[in-house]
Amino acid sequence: MTELPTGALERWLTTSDTDHRANDRPSIVALASPAADPGGSEGLDETAADELDKMRRELALLRGKAELQRDPSWLDVLSDKEADHERAAAERIRGMRRTQHVAAATAAVRLAGRERRAEQRVARYELSDRLWQRRALARRTRLLDPTSRLASLQRTHVLSTAALLGVAVAGTGWTSVGVRDALVGPHGSALAYVVEPLFSLPLLVIMMLHARAAQWGRTFPAKTHRTKVYVLEAGLLAATILINTSPVLPWLGTWQNFTTLLAHLAPPVLIVVAVILQPLVASFLASILAEAHVDAADTGGHRLEAETVDTLTLVTKVRTAIAVGELESWQDTGLPSVEAIRRYFGCEKRRAQGVHDALELLQPDPGLATAGEGR
Repeated sequence: MTELPTGALERWLTTSDTDHRANDRPSIVALASPAADPGGSEGLDETAADELDKMRRELALLRGKAELQRDPSWLDVLSDKEADHERAAAERIRGMRRTQHVAAATAAVRLAGRERRAEQRVARYELSDRLWQRRALARRTRLLDPTSRLASLQRTHVLSTAALLGVAVAGTGWTSVGVRDALVGPHGSALAYVVEPLFSLPLLVIMMLHARAAQWGRTFPAKTHRTKVYVLEAGLLAATILINTSPVLPWLGTWQNFTTLLAHLAPPVLIVVAVILQPLVASFLASILAEAHVDAADTGGHRLEAETVDTLTLVTKVRTAIAVGELESWQDTGLPSVEAIRRYFGCEKRRAQGVHDALELLQPDPGLATAGEGR
């Protein structure tokens, strides 16, 4: 059973298709036309012939219209509303594409900026690393060079001595003002400034003697005069402290507060600190300077190169450390390892390797020792 068309357009298309197939068959009118039967219209009058001609023209017109109206292009034509929608959709799509292009370009520019900043940071880090590397290499060279090490040691000695002497002089000047105000008042004679240095300068002289004796590996004072000098130092320090603090002590002067007492007590304490530290610093630096290597070109005492002298010095110290049990020797070689030598002296591996090679060269040959015993 054939289903009937439901929509208007479908019904029209179906009807038009049926009419078109029907029109393909010759009709009675067409058969009756003069073209089909040239002699058939002779029996008709003029009015009927004109009417038939008119109908034929109308039928041809209708067939042409029907054929053109069934063309699908009529359905493809957009209405005004559809054209507006199409334009709005096209504008929206173009806007989204522009937004996408702008976002992509912005992301590319930002990424390029981040890459440029990252490259600049890496370049700064690399430059900083090279600078610190050059500083480290320069310091390593100074530490390994005997001349630079001696110069650095001497600079340290001079600076420490100057700093401690400056502290002592500043403390002496401070106490001189305090003692002068306590003795004669702020407007008294200027000769009162000399009172406090009379007690402090002997302490500074004793301090310098301690430092000089330490530089030469001696002890000041001698054992026979040690008690006298210690008593003198204690008396001078006590007198300096008493002179500075007497104006603010309860029994000797006018008590004000604990802060004022500390202000009068600080200068003598600074002098005591300088007197105690200067000999210790001088003794420590003198011991290092005495044990340090001096280049042959500076002394003229020997004709060996500096590195050779350093190696031989370390060989002697390694033998001493082995003798006292501070370095353990391997059973197969009878010598400590290179790593043990490096850790013991805190030197670089190249120097430790040189010391180990020198020990191997200086180690007696067991075969020669056996031959000597046989003779």
